[in-house]
Amino acid sequence: MMPVRLQWVRLLSRCHLRRTCVPLTYIAPSQPVRHRTESKVVRSPFSDVQIPECLIDEFVWSDLERWPDKDALVCGVTNKKLTYHETRLACKRFAASLKKRGATTGQVLALLLPNVPEFALAALGAIEAGLVVTTINPVYTSFELAHQFKDSGAVGVVTIPELLPKVFEAQQLIAGPGVTPLYVISVNGKGPRPDGAWDFDEMLDPMVDTSVLKKFRSNSDVAFMPYSSGTTGLSKGVSLSHRNIVANITQTNHPDVNHFSETTANYQDVLPAILPFYHIYGLTMIFLRGLGCGCKLVTMPKLESDLFLNILKNYKATVLYVVPPIVLLLGQNKNVTPEHFQSLKHICNGAGPVKEADAEKVLARTQNKNVRFCQAYGMTESSPAVFVSRNSSMADYLTVGPPISNTMAKVVDPTDVTVEYGPGEIGEILVNGPQVMLGYHNNPDATADTLSPDGWLRTGDIGYYNERKEFFIVDRIKELIKVQGYQVPPAELEGILRTHPAVLDAAVIGVPDDRTGEAPLAYVVLDPDRPAASEADVKAFVAERVAPYKQISAGVQFVKSLPKSAAGKILRRVLKDEYEKVKGTK
Repeated sequence: MMPVRLQWVRLLSRCHLRRTCVPLTYIAPSQPVRHRTESKVVRSPFSDVQIPECLIDEFVWSDLERWPDKDALVCGVTNKKLTYHETRLACKRFAASLKKRGATTGQVLALLLPNVPEFALAALGAIEAGLVVTTINPVYTSFELAHQFKDSGAVGVVTIPELLPKVFEAQQLIAGPGVTPLYVISVNGKGPRPDGAWDFDEMLDPMVDTSVLKKFRSNSDVAFMPYSSGTTGLSKGVSLSHRNIVANITQTNHPDVNHFSETTANYQDVLPAILPFYHIYGLTMIFLRGLGCGCKLVTMPKLESDLFLNILKNYKATVLYVVPPIVLLLGQNKNVTPEHFQSLKHICNGAGPVKEADAEKVLARTQNKNVRFCQAYGMTESSPAVFVSRNSSMADYLTVGPPISNTMAKVVDPTDVTVEYGPGEIGEILVNGPQVMLGYHNNPDATADTLSPDGWLRTGDIGYYNERKEFFIVDRIKELIKVQGYQVPPAELEGILRTHPAVLDAAVIGVPDDRTGEAPLAYVVLDPDRPAASEADVKAFVAERVAPYKQISAGVQFVKSLPKSAAGKILRRVLKDEYEKVKGTK
């Protein structure tokens, strides 16, 4: 992300800010505190939607009779297909099998799966059985798995044979007196059942008695628990209720922002499921919303450019949800041709901003004047969608749009949330709506820091809005590092670094990276009483313990001390300022 002041100059030059006497100043803590006058809450310009009072699985299957024989899930690798009718039956059988094997309401089931059709069957089946689903990135190490297993209280995990060694290692890390081992369900494909695991396919047997399933849940119950770092700190379980998710799907189905066309006998939208289902963006916007609207979902276990481009062309994709690295791929890959975009109507970017030039490169390659490129904004804590660009705006790549239906937002002084700002004034963005989380799992302090008693969610992002109620993100005060759209909490990496025998103290910041958006850079204080460690040693130590996108890819700088507050807190902003000064002099 470019420095805030440079971004202002660019925005002003494009006339996105109102040309009045409103001061365009960043509200820093050292500036005079303004007195609050009238409320400046921004309400959605769209009509409210009625939120169905139902459970997620009921919502997804509510229109099943309209498209039972349409393809629901297609594996982009094997071309294996499941119709909506087949998918519905498989989910119900998996739910019943869980109940018969002892699963009880409110227990947590972990899904450690890539994007394969079985992810949808396991997730919706577990929800129908009354369980809470926590989703996990398949590239996590056994250390990261152990943290989420333990923190979420998971009683079981659904995974694939290739990931079983990491699961069993994680089990060993959390083993101890009174700790019950997780049951393991393995999605084997055509292979044999691994030792120590239940067979997923056996749980889908047509002979499974589904009469054991009864409705015993409320839409206020927790349904999904993805993990997020919030505005700071280690990852935390985000408690999202059935109503949170159903609300967000209904809100984004409003005609002014909806990207899907009606599924009919002769038409069906096709969604490449390139965004991972374990991430809230892919979970809600592609998986749950796509199935609820009768779309065809073509799954990809991981991003491989050739496979992705073949799916775009061969399956005639109509709607594409992306993150910045995919935008770069579409704009730069020499194999991309207009044929890949022949059926596309919408490209929507989220999870991080893209440069205007990168969006225009993609549109230039499409040679399709009907393709619309837009941006949206959300958080795991808001299920995720908060702002979505209007369908009537064909090409405005800077704004993330106005608040969606039933949603309010405001811009406030980051140091005093009672001080609200008007159009063109920059501050922290707060949001409120039925999609906002219940709170963080077993973490009341973090919940209180992020969520007010009356439901306002602090986003930790700095921005402003214009007279059309369109919001613009210009910076963030939260300390998360965004790598390829994924959250990397500095505190997690710092904690790992401090366990290195040669490291006395450490701090991590995010620095700009052309390929990934940001990259982690470590500042390390070595222990003078221990044998010295090299940059390669430190990077290898971290790499063994974290997923690839969390690695210290921007390097390690050895320093004598770290800037800290009087209370001993690391001042990462000081390190960022010093880094930018050094870069600016080169």
